[in-house]
Amino acid sequence: MKKMFWVCALISAGLLIFAETSMAGKSTLDEIYAAKTIVVSTDANYAPQSFLNDKGELEGFDVSVAKEVGKRLGVKVKFITPDWDLITAGKWGKRWDLSIGSMTPTKERKKALLFTLPYYSSPAQFAIHKDNTTIKTLADLAGKTIGVATETTNERYLEKNLEIEDVKIVYQDWKPGKIKTYPTDANHIEDLVLGDGARLDAIFTSRQTLAEAISSGCGNGCPLKMLGEPTYYEPLSFALDKSRANSQTLVDKLNEILKTMYDDGTLVKLSEKFYHTDLIPKI
Repeated sequence: MKKMFWVCALISAGLLIFAETSMAGKSTLDEIYAAKTIVVSTDANYAPQSFLNDKGELEGFDVSVAKEVGKRLGVKVKFITPDWDLITAGKWGKRWDLSIGSMTPTKERKKALLFTLPYYSSPAQFAIHKDNTTIKTLADLAGKTIGVATETTNERYLEKNLEIEDVKIVYQDWKPGKIKTYPTDANHIEDLVLGDGARLDAIFTSRQTLAEAISSGCGNGCPLKMLGEPTYYEPLSFALDKSRANSQTLVDKLNEILKTMYDDGTLVKLSEKFYHTDLIPKI
């Protein structure tokens, strides 16, 4: 009996090791196919990229792109909305599979994340309150209080430590008096709307986010106006957790899907729908 017990125990241990080895060798793409679902992180308050509509459903350019990716993968899409700093930090612990949230693949972020080909590009834009009459050029922002979303490329630009591969960054020859950071772009837009100089003198975000806020009224007639031309254009990509083993096959598959979405005009159509312009780079 003892001999039989040990034989059974050894067989069970062997099967357990085999199962663990098999799971350890399973790629992220295989896990997604097995679950028949891809979990995508995005922002619930970042119109027109992603936002909650009147029905309480996520909508926007990033959301539509994610749904199209899921369709071409043949799986369902489940959305999750963690804080931005948690997404950029990596080590997601499989809580979500993919970030489709207009992220720039900076040198710093590449330490924790993997990136796909860019799926669109974004112009960075300053804005001031429409009642302001003293700030007429970007140089007039010297010494002013500027609002910006935290852990973003725009914050890095203001701090003059932004690095984007294959993008030449030309900094302004002035410094803000104070850089005030916010959880999302919507938050600093709200503070500037309160009044000229009430909490902020200017904000710095994407041109399309400002255009959407101004056209939609942002809750109070949106008394904002853009200042100057975009300071730089940034490529935006899907991001994956670098600490998650066997993720390269998913990166490769996503790049294949992006190429087909470039070729058949899907990305351009979505850009024109949500941004009213073609922000899709050529690859």
